[in-house]
Amino acid sequence: MFPTRLSEHYETKYAEERTAADPTPLPLDLVPRNRFEAAVTTLAAELPKGADVLELGAGNGLVAESLRAGGVHFANYTIGDIARVRLDGLRRTFTDPRFHFVQANAEQASATAQGPFDAVVMVALIEHLIDPMGAVADIRTLLKPGGFVYIDTPNIAKWTRRVKLACGRFPATASRNEGLTTYDGKETDLHDEGHLHYFTHRSMEQMLTRRCGYRSVVFRPYFEGPRFLGRPGFALARRIPRLFSEIACIAYA
Repeated sequence: MFPTRLSEHYETKYAEERTAADPTPLPLDLVPRNRFEAAVTTLAAELPKGADVLELGAGNGLVAESLRAGGVHFANYTIGDIARVRLDGLRRTFTDPRFHFVQANAEQASATAQGPFDAVVMVALIEHLIDPMGAVADIRTLLKPGGFVYIDTPNIAKWTRRVKLACGRFPATASRNEGLTTYDGKETDLHDEGHLHYFTHRSMEQMLTRRCGYRSVVFRPYFEGPRFLGRPGFALARRIPRLFSEIACIAYA
């Protein structure tokens, strides 16, 4: 159920998280400047009271902990990840009884996650999947009527990546040096840190509605860039998200 090469990679990469401290929660009333801030601000506004939530690829639990600390009234929050070491760490520190844990392969979440859910959360995950179209179609079967999946992933058509491609460079989305060097200068174990698929706003919307059965898609753009651009950057991201925003969207079942 869990591809050996990928599971070994993540077990090694995140081994230290077995003993890591709780993440510092993010406030829910900020102007988002990265994927996690975008996720918590959007979910805080969109989750119905008493929601049942599943987060796949939950990482260190930052989104879940931020929603809890911010007073979002969910009933149950299932934290899923492929890496056992991450889940071990989260079980140790996330003691709120509304949190539940499952080792889940997002390629076929319905095999291990017990729905239905009001929302499924996928932050920085879909680009790692072997079959993202099949995975998101499977996730739809876990949603309650009117439920939604929240997806955040790099936008391969962002202006910075267009410039790199025009200069003959690979527009890596999670690494440097043509996908071979991590941001902290180490050699990558997987090319571009395991990113297998690249999306635009249009390709994401078309995949979700035409091939995966979702009723509609709403984008939630945000600006991730130099701080001196501030509000002008955020305005650009909202006005022309295909050029200035990563992909953050809600797809309704």
